[in-house]
Amino acid sequence: MVLPPPLPSGPIYPPTLSIWKRITFAIKVRLLKTISNIFIAIMTNPYNRSRATLPTFTKTYPKHPSLTHRIWIPSTYQSGDAPLPLYLNIHGGGFVIGKPALDDGFCTHFSSKHRILVISLDYSKAPGSPYPQAVNELTDIVNAILEDESLPFDRAKVAIGGFSAGGTLSLAVPQAASLQGKIQGVCAFYPPCNFVTPLSVSIAARPEHAPKDLLEEMAPLFNYAYLPPGTDLCDPRLSVAYAKREVLPKKICVVGCEFDMLWYDAEFLVERLVGKERVEGELVWEVDGVRWEKVMGVEHGFENGEAFQQKDKVKREKQMVIGRKMYDDAAEWLFREVYH
Repeated sequence: MVLPPPLPSGPIYPPTLSIWKRITFAIKVRLLKTISNIFIAIMTNPYNRSRATLPTFTKTYPKHPSLTHRIWIPSTYQSGDAPLPLYLNIHGGGFVIGKPALDDGFCTHFSSKHRILVISLDYSKAPGSPYPQAVNELTDIVNAILEDESLPFDRAKVAIGGFSAGGTLSLAVPQAASLQGKIQGVCAFYPPCNFVTPLSVSIAARPEHAPKDLLEEMAPLFNYAYLPPGTDLCDPRLSVAYAKREVLPKKICVVGCEFDMLWYDAEFLVERLVGKERVEGELVWEVDGVRWEKVMGVEHGFENGEAFQQKDKVKREKQMVIGRKMYDDAAEWLFREVYH
């Protein structure tokens, strides 16, 4: 089944939301952000983590000086070496919570193992900065990075990617007119792709034996915080499933998770981009520069067991192994399709 083309004027958010519901959501979002900020402060405290995962340095740019970006240059890189491939990472958190530092493990692994210059980008969060502020900020920041001659990267080898909400943003930002032709590839891990799809449909698409999806409870809160009243849910920079193929980078990789309610729309996105249905049950495929991979037996954000307080040590270690393979498969694809 292929997604239909977007309507000239799509569904508007919110269809119905009572005053009581808005008050309840506002309290829950504030509480969530408070707890999240405390948790992140503990997790990213230098005394609670290995210094081996810290970035080479951090940097800000004049247009958005309050946002600090974390930069990894491989230790094997020497002045005078050929410019490095560039990977721009965008962290997740439902557009509401999260910090770039939570992705330090991934960025360190990606940079050191595959010899890539990695920059983990920050952006303002909802509800203080609702849609489309994060998209606009990141567009400005990416343009600033691409013009930054102090960074040793090859302008012909630029990719962007992210996790969850960051994956959505990595598919939204390259649509900007100012970035056309400047980003060669996208790698989006378990992104929310379609805000039009009812929550009940997304949940029903999961296997019957799947464990409870945390997003079932969190998604309405995130949507309330991120989407201003009157938002067109078919806006392709929001619901990236409706993006036109010609405004996206030539090479696109999307990864979904079997037990994640978001896989349903993510697979529809890639099917729509290539204009054809795939064989049911086909877990990995590539057509016309577009790659889809469905990781079986795992939930949304599965490889971040520490961040989600996965108490089962054996399961956490197994998920980390699967996650590292997912990262390395993405790197292999990048070097084969984007960085060649």
